[in-house]
Amino acid sequence: MRIRDLFRPNWPLFSIELFPPKTPAGIESLKDKLVEIRAHEPDFISVTYGAGGGTRHTTRAICSHIVQMGMVAMAHVTCAAHTRPEIAGLLSDLHGDGVCNIMALRGDPPPGQPYRPPADGFPHAVDLVRALVADGRFGIGVAGYPEGHVEAPDYRTDLERQVEKMRSGADFCVSQFFFDDAYFLRWRADVRKAGISLPLVAGILPALSAGQVTRFAALCGATVPARLMAGLTRFERHPDSAAAFGLVFALQQVERLLEEGVDGIHLYALNRLESIRAVSALVRGLR
Repeated sequence: MRIRDLFRPNWPLFSIELFPPKTPAGIESLKDKLVEIRAHEPDFISVTYGAGGGTRHTTRAICSHIVQMGMVAMAHVTCAAHTRPEIAGLLSDLHGDGVCNIMALRGDPPPGQPYRPPADGFPHAVDLVRALVADGRFGIGVAGYPEGHVEAPDYRTDLERQVEKMRSGADFCVSQFFFDDAYFLRWRADVRKAGISLPLVAGILPALSAGQVTRFAALCGATVPARLMAGLTRFERHPDSAAAFGLVFALQQVERLLEEGVDGIHLYALNRLESIRAVSALVRGLR
């Protein structure tokens, strides 16, 4: 099933993003978690792609397993470090596995290296979107940046690039995580003013610690509210308490966003069942 067919008025989708573990034991542990995750009835599950495409085989294997379990999977595919023939081969493999949805991303280079697409690759996500439209076998998700992409010269320039990407054939857009709902709501209004009507899904990341949220926010340019940082810092010596505070903060975000009529909530779960249990229960209760 294509994700675009799941959206309906006054019914926000709930989706989960997982990352592929690096060890066989970690993969088996994630498969065990997927049994419980299925019971929470996510509308779809996306699986990330490592910097430089290093986890592409594991991403494919996990997506295939999700499909075999009767759930909807969306595989991340990035332009970074792949030629067009390599991506064509990956897409054929995913289609053969029953994966019907792709998150089309430029992708990040390995840490400390500038982004340089292969000579025979797709320079940007919009180019990959156009190729997927021409391919015709997949539903297409793209990423949005409520505060602008960290590499963009300014918010307005990046907004124009995002709108171009959406107009090129995307079915829906999932936002980067944010900790201040005002940024998402402003971005949603700006996207709508540009004439884009496709679903915009809010990305939520429950913070685990002050150090973690500082690192993650720096990577994507997200603003960390003083209230969130103060709470995480307060529990710096108690990791479980810090994670609980971050989860409560995220749940409050979800509640406000659902009141604002968002098209969906996408949970950057970091493979943590605690977050999945809490956010899925709240979304179901407020639908």
